[in-house]
Amino acid sequence: MRQLKAVVSTQSTGNVRDLVLEQDTPLRVLHRRSPMLRKRRVISVNARMLTVEEVTMVTKDVETFSHRLLVAEVVSESGTYIKEFVHGDWGRTTPSVGTILGTPCDILSLDVVGLKMDWPPAAASGPV
Repeated sequence: MRQLKAVVSTQSTGNVRDLVLEQDTPLRVLHRRSPMLRKRRVISVNARMLTVEEVTMVTKDVETFSHRLLVAEVVSESGTYIKEFVHGDWGRTTPSVGTILGTPCDILSLDVVGLKMDWPPAAASGPV
C-alpha cells in the first residue's frame, strides 16, 4: 500500500499486490443485490501520475489537476466492485484507494481492458 502512496509524491509507478478487500454491497446496486459483506482480492494495481500532456486532454486547468490525476490498471478477481475500490463507497469498501492515499478519490473514466477466464470449463471426469 505504501507503494501506491508514493505515486502521489514521487510521480513514479506505484504497485500493489495481493490486497484483500471487504466490500459491503455497494449503495448503487443495493436495490438489486443481497446486502452482504464480500471478500474480494485485488491481484495487482499498477498506477502512475498523468503527464502534463495527458492532463490537458482531460481539463484546461492543468495547474490545479497536474498533481491530482493518476491512471491505474487494476487486476482483480471476478465480482470485485472497482468503482467502490477507488472511492470507498462511504466506508463500505475497505481498504480503498482513497483510504490508502489518505484523500478522497473518484473515477473520471473506467475501461475494462480484458477478461481472463477458462471457458469452456473442463469436462468433468466420469458419468454425469
